[in-house]
Amino acid sequence: MRGALIVLLVFSTVLFGATFQIETELEYDFEQVFDSIKFRLTVPFMGTEFIASGGFRRDNVVTPPYSDFLKGHYWYWDEGYFSYQTQNIKVDVGVKKNTVGPGEFYNLFLSEKEFSYPTVRVLALLTGQTSKISVETLWAGLRTFSTEGKPAKGLVYRRLSLLPLEVLEIGYQESVLFLNRYFDPFYYFVPIPIPGIQEFWHLSAPWGVSSAQLDDNSMVGAYAVLRGGSWRAYAEVLIDDINMNRFLSPGGYQNPDKIAFMMGFSGQSDPVRLKIEVAGATAYTFERTRVDKPYEYVFFEGTNYPIEKNMIGYKYGENNIACMIDFEYRFANWTFGLAWESVIFGTRTPDSPWHGGSAPNGTRWLIGEISSLNTLRATISYRVQEVYAFNLKDVFFGGTFGVRNSQPFVGFSFSLSINM
Repeated sequence: MRGALIVLLVFSTVLFGATFQIETELEYDFEQVFDSIKFRLTVPFMGTEFIASGGFRRDNVVTPPYSDFLKGHYWYWDEGYFSYQTQNIKVDVGVKKNTVGPGEFYNLFLSEKEFSYPTVRVLALLTGQTSKISVETLWAGLRTFSTEGKPAKGLVYRRLSLLPLEVLEIGYQESVLFLNRYFDPFYYFVPIPIPGIQEFWHLSAPWGVSSAQLDDNSMVGAYAVLRGGSWRAYAEVLIDDINMNRFLSPGGYQNPDKIAFMMGFSGQSDPVRLKIEVAGATAYTFERTRVDKPYEYVFFEGTNYPIEKNMIGYKYGENNIACMIDFEYRFANWTFGLAWESVIFGTRTPDSPWHGGSAPNGTRWLIGEISSLNTLRATISYRVQEVYAFNLKDVFFGGTFGVRNSQPFVGFSFSLSINM
């Protein structure tokens, strides 16, 4: 079967054509070198596109087998999936990364990391007489079988958005992380809010299970996008837990709000483009609440993998605030960019409930040991497209110089796309 699929892909590449891309990056902070090379192939295939990518990387985080021989590098499989798209529907099936939400730098529910996973993602656009509705459902198989004492783990994300006006979009979002199974058809198919499925179908129905057996953690959120001709403003919120006692029992125990938020603006007036985005999360957001229930919102539990690479959603996790300002000036094929990011964060312990203590009374934010990370980055790049010599589709060169806190760094990037 695998051999037949390879033959079909090769045949499709020859008959219908394909695009082959090489991407390389290098960064040196005068202490360590980060470098990577990635190969990407896009093949038309039976009315769909097959996208495959993988490469060779040194990130100074992962210690691969034979690290001495490979000089700290490791091979990785990036993505391999089929994509089908029409005017009203888009379907992705395979192993891939995913980003959802209106943000360009900070995505609260799902953000693209270096780790890809089995995915079935369906987006449908329904057009009415006065408005448009889009519905999205995404399943992610984060761990398809238990291993080394860690349970199988899956995730379902769903979105319902309404476009009552051409300039306005409002949306409802939800996700659930579940353990001891990699797929749950009720979360994926039943068209009621996920918290309702968790509470009334899994826990309260006659065939349900006890809360001690069900290791699920659901979150809800919403966003709004306002668009102009060459600009858009947007905001998003994610609620892991919210304190209703402020209304129901003002004199009683006030459980902490566990909320993440994001707001931003993006505008362009040739040759200038400006993007500004602010995001943050209160303490304990995305964190497990019991030691025996490892459903923190991360890819890998119980590791020293950096939070910025390990979070399923918002890259900086809990207990922080972040701001990004990105400016670009374009002249012909040249682009000059200047970006500044500042992150202030306190204690972040996704696998340690309540930072190792007991549940506090009231909401907490920026608590514990406070640190900051400030990055200033300047870039210059050159891109030329539709180069007809040698069937080149796109050629890109980029150089970077920056300072991360007080540590300078330099970088270089190059990409090349060829129509085969």
